Amino acid sequence: MRASRAVIERLVAEGETVYGVTTGFGDLANVRIEPDQVAELQCNLVRSHTAGVGEPLAEDVVRAMLLLRANALAIGLSGVRPELAELLCGMLNERVHPVIPSRGSVGASGDLAPLAHLAAVLIGEGEADTPTGQMSGADALSAAGSPSSTGRS
Repeated sequence: MRASRAVIERLVAEGETVYGVTTGFGDLANVRIEPDQVAELQCNLVRSHTAGVGEPLAEDVVRAMLLLRANALAIGLSGVRPELAELLCGMLNERVHPVIPSRGSVGASGDLAPLAHLAAVLIGEGEADTPTGQMSGADALSAAGSPSSTGRS
């Protein structure tokens, strides 16, 4: 994970074009993102995809999503910091479960909206169920003793 993160950091520092990091997404892939706006781009991407509705997914489903996402990131090909996978595992250990609506999708893959609701808690937004009740993502992370990874994935 550290090696792939170092590649991303080097490319950004060198001013290279990296889809979704130093550029927009989809039709905006040719739009250059200034270095001081990269974190904002990532947060806005999460915000724009939190488009789910309906009853929240069951706790066991959300826990499986957290575990699967931590595992996928730990493979080391995503360019994220190891702290992100550690935060996901910490959420599992502290029973901080993002509230993820059961319906809704963005794009053809079907997982973008649910994963955006998961990611919203990681950036201190959205809502989470905790052992002491439902609260904002920021409050849930704080109560669990985890700092938000806002804009630094």
